[in-house]
Amino acid sequence: MTFGEFEADIASGELRRQGVRVKLQDLPFRVLVLLLSKPGTVVTREELRAELWGASTFVDAEAGLNTAVNKLREALGDSAEAPRFIETLPKRGYRFVGPTRPAAPAVPLAPPAPTRSRRVAVLAASLLAAAVLVGAWSLWHGGLSAGRTVIAVVLFHNETGDPADDPLAQELTDATVVALTANPRDAVIGNAAILRTPRIFADIKTIGETLHAEYLVLGQVQNAGGVLTVRAHLIRTRDETHVWATGVSGDRTTLTARVPGLIAEAVNRQLTR
Repeated sequence: MTFGEFEADIASGELRRQGVRVKLQDLPFRVLVLLLSKPGTVVTREELRAELWGASTFVDAEAGLNTAVNKLREALGDSAEAPRFIETLPKRGYRFVGPTRPAAPAVPLAPPAPTRSRRVAVLAASLLAAAVLVGAWSLWHGGLSAGRTVIAVVLFHNETGDPADDPLAQELTDATVVALTANPRDAVIGNAAILRTPRIFADIKTIGETLHAEYLVLGQVQNAGGVLTVRAHLIRTRDETHVWATGVSGDRTTLTARVPGLIAEAVNRQLTR
């Protein structure tokens, strides 16, 4: 969706200004998307907190939401006093007040009409390529998952509102993948593009079906009162049931040292029952 000189690419989770990417962290981008989904309508602080953190989180949602909106305004060159895009309604919420329009699709130039012989050749090549891809996928996936449990690790979400914690979220994700791969009974997927989808667009069943994953590992990096906490979840994809969850607090060194091992131990324990 485009507004003013900006475009919010929901599929990639990116904000662009006149085609140039604007640096914006995950949480402020999610706030933007929620506001863009209801242009001209007040989105209450309660709605935003529920969508961004859920009802059961212990994060300081008020401070996190304020930080996310400030970061969003900074990226847009907007202000609370004279809003072009984000209007504040004190003690109630926020409203997107800028004009919006769908992003214009690219219009490809029509190629010259192919000859009959060229159409036949192109069709044959396409069918051959499709057959090769299907065969390769079958071989790869069969070899990957045969007799093993497929587990996908979703990129841990930085919900602190501070971009300085983005590397911690990435490090925890990578370390968890490494810890899980130590068990030969499990096939672990941690680098698929769908696992990098912003959290509010992530669909557990879709990820499971796309990757043929039976379980997902999800993680959140949060900050409450200056204390970092990582919450990890093991979810069964077929019915989206929480099989296991935990929370660990500490400094960055403690979290990266403890969390991946705890997740691997819990996964092994749960899946060998």
